[in-house]
Amino acid sequence: MNVEDRLRAATRAKTDLVRDIRPLELPDREPVRLLRRAPGPRRWPAWAAPAAAAALVVALAVTLVSIRQDGRQPSAPAAPAGAAQSSQSSAAFPGVPKYYAALYDPSGTAFNDQTTAHQVEVVVGETGSGRRLATLAPPAGQSFVGVTGDAIDTAFVVAAEPFPVKEGLNSRPPVAWYLVRVTPGRTGATMTRLPIPALPTGTQVDDVTMSPDGTELAVMYQPYVWSANWKQGKLTLSTYSVATGRATRTWTQQTGGFPAGYGWYYGRYGNSSMTWLSDGRTLAFDDGINNGQDGPPGGATFGDVKLRTISLASPSGDLIADSKVVYSPASFHACDMMQLTADGKTVLCGYYYGNYASRSSAFDPTITAYSLATGKSTLVYRHPGVFNFGLADVLWANADGSVIVGSAWTQDGVSVGSQFKDPTVPYTAAGLVTKNGIKPMKFPLSGTPYIGMIAF
Repeated sequence: MNVEDRLRAATRAKTDLVRDIRPLELPDREPVRLLRRAPGPRRWPAWAAPAAAAALVVALAVTLVSIRQDGRQPSAPAAPAGAAQSSQSSAAFPGVPKYYAALYDPSGTAFNDQTTAHQVEVVVGETGSGRRLATLAPPAGQSFVGVTGDAIDTAFVVAAEPFPVKEGLNSRPPVAWYLVRVTPGRTGATMTRLPIPALPTGTQVDDVTMSPDGTELAVMYQPYVWSANWKQGKLTLSTYSVATGRATRTWTQQTGGFPAGYGWYYGRYGNSSMTWLSDGRTLAFDDGINNGQDGPPGGATFGDVKLRTISLASPSGDLIADSKVVYSPASFHACDMMQLTADGKTVLCGYYYGNYASRSSAFDPTITAYSLATGKSTLVYRHPGVFNFGLADVLWANADGSVIVGSAWTQDGVSVGSQFKDPTVPYTAAGLVTKNGIKPMKFPLSGTPYIGMIAF
C-alpha cells in the first residue's frame, strides 16, 4: 500500500470535517472543498472534500514563479545602490525589512509537470522599491525548494532538492543548503554552500526557520513518509549550526507514520509554522497529525493542532514531553498559516475558505491576531466581497505583530458537478497590511508570493 492509498484509507475512516474554527466571531463559513489554479503560469494548491466524497485526496501542485534575470549567474556583481530609491522605499513602508529572497520557477511548471520543469531559482530584491538585486541559479542537478531569513535582514538560507523530480513524487528532501547573503548599501548577493547534511530519501520537510542572529537553522521534518519505510518516520525537529553544519539538538515524536507537523505544501517547504523567538532561546512550532481529509495546508488536513514552544536549553529528547502547549484552538479547519510572533505574545492566522459550489462573503480573505494574555481575537485584515474562495497569508511580521507584510487572493468560477470550471482571480495583492487593506509592494515577480515562496 503506497502513501496515497494510506491517506485515502485514513480518510474513509474520518469523514466528519471540522466546521468552525476560530475564536474570532466572523460569519459562518462553509467547508473548504476544491481550489483550482488560476489561469496563467501560476499553479495553485488544490484541496478536495466534496460532500459526496469527503474522502478524496487531491494532489496539490504549486509553482513558484517570478521574472527571470538575463544571464543566470550564481552571484551578481556588487555596485553602489541608488540611495534615493532606497530611502523612498523605506519611507513608504516603515518598519518592513529592506530585503527579501523569493523562490522563482522561470518555466511556470515546476511541481506540476515535474518531468519537464525547469530548475527553481531564487530572486533577491529590495522590498517595496521594485529593484531586483540578483537572480541565483542552483547548481546542475538541483532545484531550490525552501527559503528562510534571519532577523538582521542580511542573510537567507535556501534549500535545494534533487532535479529533475520524478512525476508524481510529492516532495524530495534537501540534498544541499545554501547561505545567500546581501551586503547592505550595495546591489547583488552571494551564495555559499553550507555544511548542513542532506536528509534521508522519502523525507517530508514541514518548515524551516533561522535564529534571529542567523547562526542556526531549525528544520521540522519527517523521514520515510514517501518511502517503503513510512512506519518508521518520526516527526523530527532539529537545529543546526550554520557555520559547522552540526546538529546541535534533535527532538522526535512518534506519529504512526502519517505525515505530521504543519505548514508543508507539495513542492515547497513552509516557513511560517515555526518561529524562533526574539530571546534566541525558544522555538515555537505548530503540531498536528495529517488525517488525509484534504490536501495541505488547509486546516481540515490536520487534527489536534496545537502551537507549542520548546526551550533550546533543554537537551535532545521527546518533542512532546519537552515542549509545552501555548495555544490550542477549540477547533481547527482553515488556517493556511498559524504562527507565534517573535515576542511570544500573539498568534497570527491567515485563513483560507471556499466552496466550489457557491459564492459567499463568508469566504473573504482574513488575517486575525489572538492574544495569549487576554484570550481575545482581533480582526487585522479583511478583503470584503463575494467569492468562491479566499486566502490570506502573513508573509512577515515584526516582533509584536504590529507591522505585517501579507498577501491575499480570491477566486471565482462555475460549479459543474464536482468540478470547478473557468476560474478567475478577481483580487490578488501582496504588501503592507493596513487598516484600509493591503498597500501593494513592488516585487519583481510575475505572481503574488505566498507562504513558503518568500522570506524577509
